[in-house]
Parts: sequence; C-alpha cells; structure tokens
Amino acid sequence: MTRNIAIGIILVFSLPAQRTYSAHIIGGEMYYDCLGYGKDTTFRRYLITIKLYRDCAGGGAYFDQPLGFTIYRQSGNQYINTKTGTGSAQEYSIPLLTSVKKIDPPQYPCLELPDNICGEAGVYEVMVELPIINEKYVVVWQRCCRNKGITNIIDPGNTGATYSIEIHPESQRTCNSSPRFINFPPTVLCVNAPFKFDHSAVDKEGDLLVYEFCEPLKGGGPDQLDFTSCNGVTPRPDCPPPFDPVDYEFPYSALFPLGGNPPITINSFDGLISGTPTAIGKFVVSVCVSEYRNGILLSKLKRDFQFNIAHCDGEIEARLEGANKLNTDHFEITLCGTKNYQIVNTSIDSKYIHDIQWTYENGGMIDTFYGWSPFIQFKEGGVHSGQFIINPNTNCGDTGYFKINIIPDLNSQFTAVYDSCKAGSVKFMDQSSSSNSTIKNWSWSLGDGFYSYIQNPELQYLRPGTYPVLLTIKDNYGCISKINRDIHWYPAPDVVVFRPNVNEGCVPLKVEFKNVSFPTDNTYRFIWKFSDGVRDSGFTVQHEFNVKGSYDLKLEVESPLGCYTEGEFKDVIFAYDPPTANWSVDSTMVNLKNPVIHVRDQSVGTIGRTWIIDDKNYFYDPELQVVLADTGIHHIRMIATDRFLCTDTLDTDVIVYQDFSLFMPNAFTPNGDGLNDEFGPVGQMHSIEKYQLTIYDLWGSKVFESEDPKQLWNGSFDNTGPNMPPGIYVYDLYYKATRKDPYHEQKMLTLIK
Repeated sequence: MTRNIAIGIILVFSLPAQRTYSAHIIGGEMYYDCLGYGKDTTFRRYLITIKLYRDCAGGGAYFDQPLGFTIYRQSGNQYINTKTGTGSAQEYSIPLLTSVKKIDPPQYPCLELPDNICGEAGVYEVMVELPIINEKYVVVWQRCCRNKGITNIIDPGNTGATYSIEIHPESQRTCNSSPRFINFPPTVLCVNAPFKFDHSAVDKEGDLLVYEFCEPLKGGGPDQLDFTSCNGVTPRPDCPPPFDPVDYEFPYSALFPLGGNPPITINSFDGLISGTPTAIGKFVVSVCVSEYRNGILLSKLKRDFQFNIAHCDGEIEARLEGANKLNTDHFEITLCGTKNYQIVNTSIDSKYIHDIQWTYENGGMIDTFYGWSPFIQFKEGGVHSGQFIINPNTNCGDTGYFKINIIPDLNSQFTAVYDSCKAGSVKFMDQSSSSNSTIKNWSWSLGDGFYSYIQNPELQYLRPGTYPVLLTIKDNYGCISKINRDIHWYPAPDVVVFRPNVNEGCVPLKVEFKNVSFPTDNTYRFIWKFSDGVRDSGFTVQHEFNVKGSYDLKLEVESPLGCYTEGEFKDVIFAYDPPTANWSVDSTMVNLKNPVIHVRDQSVGTIGRTWIIDDKNYFYDPELQVVLADTGIHHIRMIATDRFLCTDTLDTDVIVYQDFSLFMPNAFTPNGDGLNDEFGPVGQMHSIEKYQLTIYDLWGSKVFESEDPKQLWNGSFDNTGPNMPPGIYVYDLYYKATRKDPYHEQKMLTLIK
C-alpha cells in the first residue's frame, strides 16, 4: 500500500563549503516572502528561503556553509547581475543553515519497504532588498552533479541542477509572496502499486495556482577547478538565464518523467500526482506551479526532486473508491436519484488478492456475490449495510464494511402565488419531497439579486421583469435536487405618475415628460395625450407648447401581459408669452466735454435686466448713468429677463464727439532757439481723417510735403536737405475732419532768420 508523506517547500539547493561533488543531492527548491517596503517606497524587502534535499544513506553531499546564490534582473533580452565585482563577490551569501530536518520514510502498514531509505532537508534563509522595477528578477542557485544512478536522464553524474524563482513586476508592485508546496514527496514508491500524492501548494494571497510537470534544468558542470565558468561544479556567480533542460532517456520526458501504465500525471488544478509506476529506479521529476492574479503571472515556483521506485513486498488492504471512509475499514456511500450501483473496488495489492466475498442487505434479504466488484440493483430506498472479505479464511486478507444510503426520489418542486396585474409580493411555496431522507436545506435564487434560505420565502420585486427562479434542496445525506422556473412579474401600476422637467415657462416651451410609475419599465406601452390634440408614445417624450395657456394630460399605461391603467391630470403645464424689453435713453450723441447719458428700464413683466456697455461693462440697476470717456461710437445693449429666464434684447449706439480747430501761423523762425522753430498746424486736431500740406518757394518748386499733421517743416529742404533762405513761401493745405466738410486753402508764410 502506498502512503504519501507531506512536505511544504520553496527552495534553492546549497552545497558543502568543500565544493565536493554532490552525488547524493535528490532535489531542491526556493521561495520568497515580501516583507514590505525597503529603505524607501521604491524598494521591497524579501525573505528568500532555500532548501536542499539530500540522500544521506551513503554519506554523500553536505550542506554549504556559507551558501552563495545570485539574483539577476531582466533588461530587455539581457539579464544583469544585481551585485558587482568578480567571482563570489557577485553572489549573495547565507553564512549558516537555518535548520536541517530528517525526511522520514513513508509508513506502509501493508508493505515492507527497503531498509536503506534516508533523506534530509537543509533550509537557508536570508533577507534581501531590491528596487521595484518594471522587469522581473530571477533568483538562481546552481550545482553539479546529480546521482549517477538516476534512470531517466542521460549522463546524470555529469549533469548539474539549476534552482530558481522569478519575481515578476506585478509581484513587486503588490508586495506579493510566492506560493509554497505543502507536502514532502514520498522518499520511495512501490513498483506496480497505484499511488496518489498531493503536490499542491498554498498561497497566502489566495491567487490562482496552475500545476504542470516541467523540465528540470542543468546547472554547473563536472569541472572541479574552474568556478568562474558555467561548466564549473559551483559557478561563481551562478550563470544567468536562459537555462538548458536536462536530456531525458527514451521513453521518458519532462511531461512523462516516471512512465507508468497508465502514464503518471499531475492535475493542473489541484496538483495531485497519480498513476502506477512500472519500472524500478531513480527518477528526476520537476513540478512547476504558476501563480496568477487577474490573468497576470506573478511568480513561477519549481521543485526538482528524485522519486525512488523500489520493489515492495505486498500485503492486503480493503478499499472502495468513491466512498466516505469512516475509519480504517468502514465505508459509507450515498446514492442520489438511483437504486443501481456499481461498486468500485480499489483494494490492494490486487496481485495478492484471489477471492472476495460480498454480502449486503437488499429487499429485506441478504444477497451474496463473489468477484472483484458487484453491480447491485437495490429493490428499495433507505439504508443498506454490507461487508466484503478479501481472501476469506486466509492469513493474507482484510475485511471492509460498507453502508449504502439510497435516496432515489428526492424531488424539488415549488409554486409561486401572486396577482399578475397587481404590484404585490410573490409567495413561494416549497412542495419538494423525498421518501427516504429528510430535506434540511433550501436555497432560493429568486432573480434580480435576491436570495433566501428559508423554506417558503416571500418577496416584493423592485421592478417588473421575467425572473429565473432556482430552488436547490439538500437532504440529510447531502443529496441535492434543483428546479428552475421563470416568474413573469409585469403588474400594472396602482397609480400613474410622471415627471416633467419644467411645469411652466414662456413659449415656445419645450418640456420633457418621463414616466415614473411603479412598477414599469420600457417594455410597457405608454400613450401620452395632451390637451392641444397631440399624441405621443414612449417611456420618455418631449412636447413643445407654442401658444400661451394651461394644458392638461392623460397618460395610458399597459403592461406586456395586457394589464391596463390610466391617469388624467389637469393644468399640468402653464405657458406664458415671452417678455418685451422697453427702455429710455436721453441722448444718442454727446460732446466729450459732458459725455454723460441716462438710461432707464421701462420693461413690463420682467424681474431684472442686464446693461452691457461696449460689450465689456455689465450693470444691473433699473436706472443707469453712463459716463463715456472716449470719443467715438459706443454700443449699449439691455437684456430684459422674466421669471422663467426668458429674455428680450434692445440695442442702440451713442456717439461721443469733441470740438475741432486747426490754425496755420504766417511766419516761423527756424534758428534753433527752441521758439517757433517749425511751421505747421496748431489747434484741436483730434479727428482728422485726411490731411496734406505742401510748401513751395516763389518759383513754384516744392520744398516740403507731409500727410501727417504732426510732421512740421523745420526750414530745410524736405526736412533733411540744406536750409532754405529766409523769405516768402506759399503753402497748400487740405484736410478732412470727422463729420465735417473738407477744407482747402493756399496762403503765404514768411521764413525769418
């Protein structure tokens, strides 16, 4: 009989300080725990745990003290050592073993195992601090070599091992701790004996774990003198990824490392390894568990270990598959919904089993069967007891006792009581039954997110709809029966209710009407009838009122099941004429000497107004005195507002002007004394639109010309040439001022020196 020994691990191998061949290392693994932030919030602290399994029977590999391992960070397709230096300076060092634990051999009460089984697990722990990065870290430990007697890989004596674990970016960001395996693998399995081993892992964050057989990795080589290359027994530092897998002997592979018939497999969901080994030897097996959260890979834990398959002298044990084992030899089986049962006999070891006698109750009688597994057609429900004797009347035998609970007619059923047109509660009445058991639990899924666990619940739905109702019952034996039914709850509302977004306003008045009657939804039919003769349909409608007055409304509601109700409403909407703006402005043209105007709001039926002066100054008084400081055209707007915020607008322009004057002197003295040195116009010339001054000597030659009244003649030729002689000159003047007629004159002037 096979027994499974439990081991909880996540580790990396370590080797003796003497750096000798570790020919008796049988497995290893590593894991990490995130301890929070490091020296600041850009770092994480990790407790790295490293374990090594060794076969201690032959006095083989010792445990390193100290132990060195390497941490690489990924950079694109490259891997960079997180430590600098050469040789062992590029490794992390763990000076001492945390603990050494002996691995006890499995206890097989019915089989005699070989007596030379011995195993130990060495544990190392160290805390490291790493920056949080957007690439993964790879923790690595490598050592050569494996046991020479390994069966399923090529050249095991010169093939080393790599043990590693990855810390992915999402794991760094969330301070995730890697999973760890729960059980130690059994140190020995019996050839040709079925076995099951729980190789599952536990994760304290509860992340999704996926299991698979994977490739054991090579690491290091047989060179005991060169520790700097990947062919050295203990590379210093450990070599970076990618790592080469071991070479399997045919017909073995990473997915079928133990062979077997049927092949030994691992369940990807629960990590259960099961099968029957058919060859004696030592077999390297690697199990990987991938940790996912929300579809993102956080870490990948790998255990590389050695299964020993040996010949074991067999004994007998009674077993039944699919039964609840009450104690060593008592089994309980429950049949739900049937009276027929095929017993599945898994007693061991079958090659030593010659006869089996079965006796059991059936229809008030005792039936007897001789053979491996009886197929029983029970005549009635209830409890039936029996036993099976393996190799009766021999010293190599065993007896098993069983009790079969037959529940053939557990039937779930219910009715729903409610008024299909009235918005009341729904009463659910359980009508389930069973002849041979007692119903203990009722679980109702009532739709719309409602659940109940009483026998006869009552529920008021919050909105209409078709609700799938599921009743699940369970009896005292754990049998389950289910029934599904749809509840169509579409009552008419007791009261028709709607909500307009406004109740009154000025025309044209646009109003949105929304049905809020309970219970209704958009599967109901809604007819809106307005007193202006307009009809509309829909859960929500819009209507425009264009004439002053009050308006009534009738709303008709019909459910998908034909349930009808209506409501009539008086004076629902009041529509008013929009406001009319009116004002007084005392003047629309003022002199800059007194640029003041008075405006007054004379609108009727308004609640306020806004004055806007020159599109930038805002006032809100009923009367306003406005000072217009600049000449020109000033725009005045008044916006009158009523209580519905409807508006009307008036606009006007006010002109501000200034007195104009222009005078031409008849002489000037350009002698540089600062008095009367230039000739040109003087006066209030603020609004000249066009200007031209031309000066000629007495022979008609032009000596100066300007189109800018601010540019004066300084007495030289064109203001830049030689000085003109004193005497009589003639000027020709033309200008046009705003809102004035053009002016032209020709006169003489005297240049005096």
